[in-house]
Amino acid sequence: MALFDSLNQMNQSRKQTARRRFLLGALGAVGTYFGYRWWRDRPRPVMQRATKFITDPAEFYTISIDLGFVTKAKPETWRLELAGPEERRAELRYDELLALDRRRIYKTLMCVGNEVGGPSLANAEWTVTPLAPVLERILGAQRAGLRAVFYGLDGFYSSVPLAVALHEHSFLAYEMNGAPLANKHGYPARVFLPNVYGMKQPRWLSKIEITDRQVSGYWEKRGWCSECPIKMTARIDAAQFQPEGAFLVTGVAYCGGTAVGQVELSADDGKTWQAAQLGAEQFPNAWTTWSFRWTPPQTSNRKQEHVLIARVSDVLGNRQEEAASGSFPSGATGWHRVIITA
Repeated sequence: MALFDSLNQMNQSRKQTARRRFLLGALGAVGTYFGYRWWRDRPRPVMQRATKFITDPAEFYTISIDLGFVTKAKPETWRLELAGPEERRAELRYDELLALDRRRIYKTLMCVGNEVGGPSLANAEWTVTPLAPVLERILGAQRAGLRAVFYGLDGFYSSVPLAVALHEHSFLAYEMNGAPLANKHGYPARVFLPNVYGMKQPRWLSKIEITDRQVSGYWEKRGWCSECPIKMTARIDAAQFQPEGAFLVTGVAYCGGTAVGQVELSADDGKTWQAAQLGAEQFPNAWTTWSFRWTPPQTSNRKQEHVLIARVSDVLGNRQEEAASGSFPSGATGWHRVIITA
């Protein structure tokens, strides 16, 4: 009996040790998670970025599944394959693309993985043609339940409901800031869709398929969102000291498919807000620049750290989400907070 009692005591001791290890591990994981959230959402010193309405192509962010991809497409050989229901087929040559209805638009792209205040957000002027007339070549009368799947030469692909592809703000783009697309920006053509993150808009287009299959895209298969509507955001780029003792605070704001309506700033943790001055350019699917003159309170002769917060509302009165969340799986939310020493 003494042997069995000893074994029981040993087993109980092992169970208690295992429980303690589990609880300590769980507490450690919880602590790590909340520590990461604090690190992610904490105010940081203002970056002192240059605020410009148009981003230079060399500064325009790019994210690819193959960072070394270089297209071999040439104007005389590139073809955009179009595949529709009931075996409808067509193709579009590069010279034919350039001969279609030609427009110049402003369009902002933002990565779904961009954190609040992050750099993966940029705007340019693009030369485009509406996508809907191109897709009409392979569409019949039945359109309910269909999706458009866009394939890139690099192996990337994504899909959206057909209604999104036929939207008046959906385009095929072939020039950026007045010049043909550079390789890293999708030469010879890329697709633009309204109010969605960059992951839904492939570059280096090779094929567009209209199908009744529920096609899940490259990133969607890795846990990211399916439809991916833009989360509104306002970013503080810079705070430049002025001779009269104020700071000129500048930044950009983006509301996806609707134009920016108002940007506001707070220096007292959101208790009160003041309106910023918006730039002249306010378009759907493009960011707006803004500026704000801020005078720090004179509380002592020593410099202190002050936190400024920015938020945006669209022209319909919808305001961006205050609650902070990470970018995975459907885009980051929260107000941008920066530290200014004055």
